[in-house]
Amino acid sequence: MTFLKDAGFFLVLSAAHWWLHWSFPMGGLAPNLLFAAAFSCAVIGGPVRGIALPFFFGLYADVLGAGLAGSWALIFTLMGYAVQVMKRHFDLDNPFSQSAAALVLSLLSLAAYQSAYMTMGGLSPLPLRSMLLEPPISALTVPFVFAAARRACGRPRR
Repeated sequence: MTFLKDAGFFLVLSAAHWWLHWSFPMGGLAPNLLFAAAFSCAVIGGPVRGIALPFFFGLYADVLGAGLAGSWALIFTLMGYAVQVMKRHFDLDNPFSQSAAALVLSLLSLAAYQSAYMTMGGLSPLPLRSMLLEPPISALTVPFVFAAARRACGRPRR
């Protein structure tokens, strides 16, 4: 039953992310719902589920994008692992701590993507405004996505 709930949440958030990016971009920017969903699933899930679901959200981000194949899957998997380590030391049920952790991890994930792209493929297609404005926008959406994930997939585990 948990697998079906997770699959349903994945499908709904993937469709919402695609629809939001194509229908309502705010000056070329939209919140990264895939990042917010991966972060929320990492907080809610245990060690396996908290790393596997961010991998699938990253894989979907790779399918949608035209960048390096597998880069978002690797970055989101590492983000899921970092959240698993962080949630032992921090209370990530609080919306402020979720937003703060998501802001830092979003900046780190975009920096990792930029550095991987510059190492392998030259100049990255991500503009600077995306690097500076997307993390705060995504961090503000994390508490709402977390509430939806907790309602859909279950209570957070310690």
